Amino acid sequence: MKILPYRSLVLMFSILLIHSSCQRDVDTMPNNDPAPSSVRMPFNQKLFILNSSQKGSEIYKIDYDFQGLEDDAYLTKLRLTKNGRPFRIPRGGHMCISPNNDFITVVVSRLKKIYLVNIASLEVKVIHLFGYFPNKKCADMRRNLKKFKFRGKITQVDVDQDGYLFLAGKSGFYKVITDWGNVENSNGDIWNDEDPELDGTRFAGQTWAHAVKFEFSGNLAVEGAEDEVFFEQETYFEENTISTLNTVKFLGGDILFTQNSLETDGFEEQRLISFSQWNGGSAIYLNNLDWNWDDQKVTFNAGTLYTGLNNKITEKSGGRVTGAALTGDNMVFTSHHYSEYLQLRTLNGQIIKDDVRMILLDRNGNEKGALYHNWGDMASTQSFDKNSQNTQDIILDNRSIEGEYFGDWFRGNLEGYQLAEMKLYRPKDFNYGLKDLSHDNYNVSKESRRNSANADIADFRKNANKFVALGGNGGYTLLQLPNKVTVTDETTLQVVETTWGKQPYYEVWEDAWSAYEEKAAVYVHRSYTGRYYYDGLEEDSEWVKIGDAYIANNEFHLSSNTDLAEGTEISWVKIVDNGSTSGDGFDVNFVATYEKPIVKEALSDREILMLFYNSTGGDNWRHNTNWGTDKPLSEWYGIGTNEEGRVNVIELIDLNVNGDFVEELADLQYLRKMVIPFNSFTGTLPARLTELESLELIYIVGNKTPFLVPEEFNDSPIMLYK
Repeated sequence: MKILPYRSLVLMFSILLIHSSCQRDVDTMPNNDPAPSSVRMPFNQKLFILNSSQKGSEIYKIDYDFQGLEDDAYLTKLRLTKNGRPFRIPRGGHMCISPNNDFITVVVSRLKKIYLVNIASLEVKVIHLFGYFPNKKCADMRRNLKKFKFRGKITQVDVDQDGYLFLAGKSGFYKVITDWGNVENSNGDIWNDEDPELDGTRFAGQTWAHAVKFEFSGNLAVEGAEDEVFFEQETYFEENTISTLNTVKFLGGDILFTQNSLETDGFEEQRLISFSQWNGGSAIYLNNLDWNWDDQKVTFNAGTLYTGLNNKITEKSGGRVTGAALTGDNMVFTSHHYSEYLQLRTLNGQIIKDDVRMILLDRNGNEKGALYHNWGDMASTQSFDKNSQNTQDIILDNRSIEGEYFGDWFRGNLEGYQLAEMKLYRPKDFNYGLKDLSHDNYNVSKESRRNSANADIADFRKNANKFVALGGNGGYTLLQLPNKVTVTDETTLQVVETTWGKQPYYEVWEDAWSAYEEKAAVYVHRSYTGRYYYDGLEEDSEWVKIGDAYIANNEFHLSSNTDLAEGTEISWVKIVDNGSTSGDGFDVNFVATYEKPIVKEALSDREILMLFYNSTGGDNWRHNTNWGTDKPLSEWYGIGTNEEGRVNVIELIDLNVNGDFVEELADLQYLRKMVIPFNSFTGTLPARLTELESLELIYIVGNKTPFLVPEEFNDSPIMLYK
């Protein structure tokens, strides 16, 4: 029996009251500054499949743990009503979701009707679909309805980025508008439209919509199957060969719009993808769609992403695609003709899982066999990766939340700053009884920690509640950087763990572990920079560990790792819980990269002198009394100090000093004189010596070997003799 993710109001109310923190000593969510519901949702909230047969169409809600990549998807039939009575949508529909995620929209073009299913109430409303006749009035249309009915042949539907219902098929492209007349007087919101001009007629209470046909501008064509005969398998799934290079065939299958740059803060670029029966099953992309309402023409760039959608993997797995729905982080589910399995792919065709079995549930949640899908469609509600909360007068994008630790964690002022996106989330174990990631509950219950989209928001609050928990030892997540990074000596990876009342930063890992026992290993992939996750990426041998992360702020300089050469390109990050003792493991708040100079700890004068000693063969000097001992520096041969014991004179005359200068000599901030003639110095005199305000004299005459003097000394007031 499947434990469904949506429970009774009593249970939902109770978990709101019992929200325990990621730390054992905090029992409730913070009362101040709660995260509003407008801050980032799970990408895919509800997933539906339309199954059509001679008897009609049935819609099922699909429950699937995308993050866990489970083997089974659980289907619950939606029991639709119309005017208070049970209702079944006629056969032959194609399905999408309304822009506000409130209506399942089923277009049955052979009946010239659109069926709107209210997702909350499951009540069905019917819209009558007509062609577009800008010079005709409502009264003219009422006298001869048949003449004005929609006559297009369409097999694919979706809502475009402008909020219009979009139709595609043999007859071309259409946008559906609300009213007759010029398109300038209309809009695309058919879901809330009413027709008062029909009041007092036999059509009172009906809603009419109109499909505006767009021709293809230039040398483009489109072909598709006739929707009226879709139920005849041999015609609906007829194989076609491409006739010209510019032919785009919308034959069966489905279309969907991916996320656009405005919705994802620049991470994604909008494209329309058609999953077609054409040419053995092809995924075709259409980029840069440009709609001209004046002459009803559309232009675009088109090409094939991949083929082979129609291939059967096993007897019941795969086959001709019938529907597609965006899910997860820009992945897609596809349904297949007479198959009990769904396939999960990335948008470049990589199959993540090809055997997600569709298990039917009865009203009580008990299993009653598998669904062998005939034909139909798939659709998902979509809330894109966007945070609309920020109104502060600080430099924040829509993926950041201001808070008490902003000054400690924010690195947006540094070159190359970017936040990573969660792409794969595999928590280990949770002790929670429910997996409630619903629209209403994801922000306020402890289950929100299993929502990977929460870690795409940088939450700078002391008591953050936008994070994901790895669930204990072995839980992991993969993240991707919007722009790949070329490793330099300044490239830094930041991993922030949620503090919940702890300090924003700990100097040493022992203190962080003592504050709270959570830790995770951090890796970067040194060879793969591809756009999409591929099956098995998390187990690849090319992951390089760059360190362990603990509570609060962790910053790793990538160049310090010997397995990452400068110039290596980095795109993917992996974080693995490797020993937390808390109930829900390491909590990922956010991950970022930027260029940050390595700030070395200041060396003492004693340490600097020893670097110089070792670089110049100090053991072989003619005199080296007390060098390397714990005696005062003033007692080291050739060293003078001021009243505070700081080095101000180095005087090593003809001592067989043999080797390179060391850069750290320029950190002797009280140095006045450096008299070192008749030795054998090599390398380059440190240019930073010219920055020492106290330095007056450098005397290196009679040197037995060549060395270099930087041009900075040309304009320096330092007296240099060489």
